Amino acid sequence: MIALGASLFLADIHRQAVDEVEHNLVGLSTMLADQADRSLQAMEMVQDAIIQDFTDAKVATPATYAAMARREALHNGLKARIAALPQVNAITIIDHTGKLLNFSRYWPIPDVDISDRDYFKALAADPALRRFIGQPVRNRGDGAWTIYIARKITAPDGTFLGLVLGAVELGYFERLYAQISPSDDAVVSMFRNDGLLLVRHPRREDIVGKVFSTTGAALIAAKNPAGGVLRNVSPIDGLERLIATKALARYPIILSISRTTDVSLAPFRRQAFAVGMAGILLVTCIGSLLLLLLRQARADRRMAGAEERVRGERELRTHYERFGVALDNMIQGLCLFDADQRLVVMNGRFVELYDIPDHLRQPGVRAEDVRGYLLSLRGTTMGNWDSVATSPDGDAQSVSPVIVQTNTHRDISVLRAPVPGGGWVCTHEDVTERRRSEERLRYLATHDVLTKLPNRIQFEELVARKLSNCAASGGEFALLCLDLDGFKQVNDMFGHPAGDHVLTDVATRLSDLLGQNCIAARLGGDEFAVLATDFDAVKTPAVAAQAVIDALCIPYAEGERQIDIGCSIGIASYPGDGDTYERLLTASDMALVHAKNEGKGGYRFYEPAMDVAARERQQLALDLKAALGTNQFELHYQPQFDVATNEACGFEALLRWTHPVLGPISPVQFIPLAEETGLILPLGEWVLREACRNAATWAQPLGIAVNLSIAQFRQANLCDLVREVLDETGLLSSRLELEVTESLFLERTARSQEILRDLKALGVRISIDDFGTGYSSLATLQAFPFDKIKIDRSFVGQIGITDKGAAIVRAIISLGNSLNVPVIAEGIETENQLAFLAQHQCAEFQGYLRGKPLPISAYHSLITPREQLRVA
Repeated sequence: MIALGASLFLADIHRQAVDEVEHNLVGLSTMLADQADRSLQAMEMVQDAIIQDFTDAKVATPATYAAMARREALHNGLKARIAALPQVNAITIIDHTGKLLNFSRYWPIPDVDISDRDYFKALAADPALRRFIGQPVRNRGDGAWTIYIARKITAPDGTFLGLVLGAVELGYFERLYAQISPSDDAVVSMFRNDGLLLVRHPRREDIVGKVFSTTGAALIAAKNPAGGVLRNVSPIDGLERLIATKALARYPIILSISRTTDVSLAPFRRQAFAVGMAGILLVTCIGSLLLLLLRQARADRRMAGAEERVRGERELRTHYERFGVALDNMIQGLCLFDADQRLVVMNGRFVELYDIPDHLRQPGVRAEDVRGYLLSLRGTTMGNWDSVATSPDGDAQSVSPVIVQTNTHRDISVLRAPVPGGGWVCTHEDVTERRRSEERLRYLATHDVLTKLPNRIQFEELVARKLSNCAASGGEFALLCLDLDGFKQVNDMFGHPAGDHVLTDVATRLSDLLGQNCIAARLGGDEFAVLATDFDAVKTPAVAAQAVIDALCIPYAEGERQIDIGCSIGIASYPGDGDTYERLLTASDMALVHAKNEGKGGYRFYEPAMDVAARERQQLALDLKAALGTNQFELHYQPQFDVATNEACGFEALLRWTHPVLGPISPVQFIPLAEETGLILPLGEWVLREACRNAATWAQPLGIAVNLSIAQFRQANLCDLVREVLDETGLLSSRLELEVTESLFLERTARSQEILRDLKALGVRISIDDFGTGYSSLATLQAFPFDKIKIDRSFVGQIGITDKGAAIVRAIISLGNSLNVPVIAEGIETENQLAFLAQHQCAEFQGYLRGKPLPISAYHSLITPREQLRVA
């Protein structure tokens, strides 16, 4: 019975130890695989955005592709996009020959050829292949082991244009796994599906980049590509390991985590050795004693029998003491009860765990008395305390451990098993530290590391739980979507550490402000969300939103500096604005966009019209894209006149769009949409070509003014495009006037000056449009070689109405005359306004007083030669 009970006990402990290690490895591999999948997907989202830019621009030739890819604006965009992705080493754009066109790490772009790389050869050779994960190589820049994910870029006709190459530094994963490795013997690895080793922690030299076909990851993948567990001897370190793998959902990569069998089962082996040796000694001694008794019985049954019984009892007590030493050195506390529910043995670890008093340690104590004492120590209702010190007969929970918590906040794992003959044994193990480690991993998976607030995943779960409760009880709540106004400038001016400090302060203020039933979360970047509840007639969502705005607008201290930022909020309410997390988040996002568009620093409630307007705006963007290359666009021309002579001196070309269903669409509506979607580039090029082509046919050599958007001005090939249009149409460069807005000169002054000088070298004229609307300065006029200043109509319209408006117009005219730069006023609608301009020596004007924007055929008389061209 002793041998059988010990064998069953050891077999159960062995199975439990293996199952527990495998369970922990599977859970950790699943979590790490999901994290790696998200890290790589974040980089591919950047690649998708870049590829979409080329697709939207309809790049069709390698030359056009190269010109678009070499822009410094794209380089800065690449840097900005990967700034928040520590796993991304660099984003590189490659042409069809393997040459670098743009590189997020350096500017100017170094002359590097990667045509010898495996990913380039594979994507260039196979037209159907769109993505390739290369072998890990040492980065040619800094020598770090790097894996490249290459995405193909093709023209609309399928022509291979080049690659968008994302470099993931494997050291990022090594550092991450070094921080979360559960034990010293654990190995965390990443393999490609063909067995190629990508990452390994602990790191071993000269193995990354090699194919290992007999690793546990490769053997598991051969049976189940999704992942599994296996016991295998590692071909890398030669150790037998318990291995768990999980395949990444979106990539041909396997995440493997393993522990050595020796370390994993070391506690079991120690227990097995102690229990086995004690059992063997006990059984051996009992057998020896029986043989001795039989021999002595033959000689002298009475005398020898008595002596043998005394000796046997003494030896039996000795062996029981030895058995007790083995039991007392087990990691688990152990109690063995007989069929009468009486205590047989209790080891020292069990006494230590619960501080068992002496009277409950003695053999023969009832199991019910031990159970009553243990129940007095329970701290919470966690776990099934009824199963403690209770026979497992007919109890399904006996096959798996039960976790209970004591009043000293220790977590105890209880496992019970019957023994032959009607008794039963239970083991109690302190698993507090192990569970705390598991809790830490779960916390990291559901919380933002920087602010300690719930992350997007947990927030979605909390909102879903609230939705379920409110659906059952009829309750209401609001979802507030927050965005910090001016946060980007904090990072740009003071650095990311200052930005991180502001974000943690924001989280602290939100936590201090919100009540117990309100939950704040960080969704990413400077975007936060609040689940607000418990509203009444006084406490409303609007009151909560304003309280958040007031709290977050208080200046933030950063050393000796004070940082001022604002906050805008979009509000969506349940059930009125949506009954799912996705709908509520979308609604609050729409409201947030409207709040920021209306001046920031405020809040807006979601309205169904916003959804309608968003869909209409999206449809209008699709219609605008479809209208390219059709006859839906035309140019209207508004004449410009000399104030002194009243003679026409030029025209301004203005784009008009006639929708086939909606009719004429206002430029105020579709021009911002074109700038937002990038369609302003092809539209702007069409306007430039059409205006120059028409002007070249006029008999009168009048000037033609064309507006340039900021997006057009940033084109690397702008000067080449203007030169090409002038050569193609035959228009004299001196007749072309390009109008640029003041807001252009807030960014990259040196680059702007260079482009202006190149355009001036072509002979075209440059005018500054909308002067005085918010960015004007004498430094601007001094730094750039403008040929004309155009006064914004908002000031001209105040002439004769307010003294301030007239004073501003008079000051701008005087400034232009002082700098010898002609001034033109737009929006002239009355004779009084024209007389004011003449009185103060304004050079030119345009407006409805002398001509509205119309097709050029309406101004045939102005472009036809006459002896004297005047407007009556």
